[in-house]
Amino acid sequence: MPTARNNLMLALLLVPWGYGAAQTSRWVDSTLSSLSLEEKVGQLFVAELVPLYTNEDHPAYRYALDMVRQYHVGTFILGGGSVLDIPIITNKLQNASRVPLLINADLEAGMTYTHPWRLSRGWTERLPRYIAGGGTQFPSQMAIGATGDPAYAHELGRITALEAGAIGIHWSNSPVADVNNNADNPIINTRSYGEDPALVASMVEAYVRGAQSERMIATLKHFPGHGDTREDSHMGLPSLPFTLGRLDSVELVPFRAGIASGARAVMTSHLALPQIDPTGRPATLSRPVITGILRTRLAFDGIVITDGMRMQGITDHFSSAEAAINAIEAGADAILAIADIDSAFRGVVAAVRAGRISEERVNISVRRILAAKEWAGLALKRTVAVDSIFSVVGAERFRLKAEEISNASVTLFRNAGNVIPLKPTASVTLVTVSEDPQPGLGVDLLEGVEPFVRSASLLRVSNETGSERFREISASAGKSDVLLVGVYLSVVAWKGDRSFSKPLQDFLGSLGRFPVPVIAVAFGDPYVLGKLPVTQVVMTPFNGTILAERSVAGAITGRIRIAGRSPVTVPGRYTRGEGIVMEARGNGN
Repeated sequence: MPTARNNLMLALLLVPWGYGAAQTSRWVDSTLSSLSLEEKVGQLFVAELVPLYTNEDHPAYRYALDMVRQYHVGTFILGGGSVLDIPIITNKLQNASRVPLLINADLEAGMTYTHPWRLSRGWTERLPRYIAGGGTQFPSQMAIGATGDPAYAHELGRITALEAGAIGIHWSNSPVADVNNNADNPIINTRSYGEDPALVASMVEAYVRGAQSERMIATLKHFPGHGDTREDSHMGLPSLPFTLGRLDSVELVPFRAGIASGARAVMTSHLALPQIDPTGRPATLSRPVITGILRTRLAFDGIVITDGMRMQGITDHFSSAEAAINAIEAGADAILAIADIDSAFRGVVAAVRAGRISEERVNISVRRILAAKEWAGLALKRTVAVDSIFSVVGAERFRLKAEEISNASVTLFRNAGNVIPLKPTASVTLVTVSEDPQPGLGVDLLEGVEPFVRSASLLRVSNETGSERFREISASAGKSDVLLVGVYLSVVAWKGDRSFSKPLQDFLGSLGRFPVPVIAVAFGDPYVLGKLPVTQVVMTPFNGTILAERSVAGAITGRIRIAGRSPVTVPGRYTRGEGIVMEARGNGN
């Protein structure tokens, strides 16, 4: 057994369950002392909530009320919702709960609960062309990494916190602190700031300071690092052969920075580290990982929240009750989205009554959670005023900051023949490429290019497009002056892999032989650029949002300065730090 592991295991034997001693105040003490065992255990669970309007008799609302009254949950995690429904429903649940509730959400790219509306035929032209319908959408973390400016990460955290707080969200499962140094990673990818631990650390630290300056709990995830995996832990249990020395030099660097900046929560990952814990348990259930590394080595005393416990990295190996008990024994404080909350809740209560888990151990976690609630202001006021939302959420000043960040993220790898900026006399065919048919793709890109060229048209292809249609598209596009190809390859949980059909692959493979110049843009996964032929222009905004389409349109028509530097290596093609700087030429004409 390696010496480092010996030392770690020895340290674990000497670690008392004394963490959380500083997590105390008069309110925390009085609240804790008033709770029954069942109420204490309930504080450790994070239940799921979809806060769309329903009548109070609807099963969805009755389920949420049951989580409060029967299981005494301490936190809800939001799955979807709308900007106005969220505060109405969470206000109602707050009033139904004896202890204030923390409302948690995944806000990696801003407070983006939206219901977009587009101007269509038959509506007055006085209406805006597009209304987002919700909070401010930001580019991906990797896009911010491409700017190289931690001030942008700070603004992402700060603005997200302001908007989230306005609708009653106190806790975000962000920032992603993973170092994405594996191009085949199917789940982290553009969610990470990049592959350089120092860059990621600087961004993570800035985000935490920004978010928590406005009293939103920031969460570093996915501890001890999910960036060098080839499997999606939603669908299995990845195993990494890393030693403590490797973790110290790469994966833990951003977590240390985030902890030093005051992050109040850390989320664990469902991956095995046999060099650290020879039992092969997921980090979420591993005492050597959570108590040994996170609590002892990194001296973290905030909330440890598990990743979603419905993920197959857990459910394939443990029952809900055993998973919850093992997570608490390992050092976790909050159990996120357990598959069977009834058996998990009863299992933890039974484990305490049987002496397997001491009540003092439960108290330590409850103190951390109550302290977070007090820090977030819930001891004084647990509901929000709906009227105040309109002056905060989706504010124009926030939208302009998101646009500025998006523009700064665009990274140009190649511009052979000075194809861009596009000439005003050019005719352009835009082809969007996606795995599934998506009617909205390319609309903003087309509208951003069309006024600055002679003509522009939009075609869409996907895995459902047949070979004959591809031949028609190729013939049509070959008559234009420039072919603009936007490749939208997404990274989504529970998907497993990223792939295109054979006809679509053949079409992409032909781009290097196309009779007119080709601009290839990776909207989303930047690593796809290493699998495409080298075209005259190669670029990426590191995400596929409407914001990214607008930025790319501005870049290729010369209206914005291009200055992004890639925060990752595209194997066999482009290196980290690469990027061509191109000054704006004004109005694009």
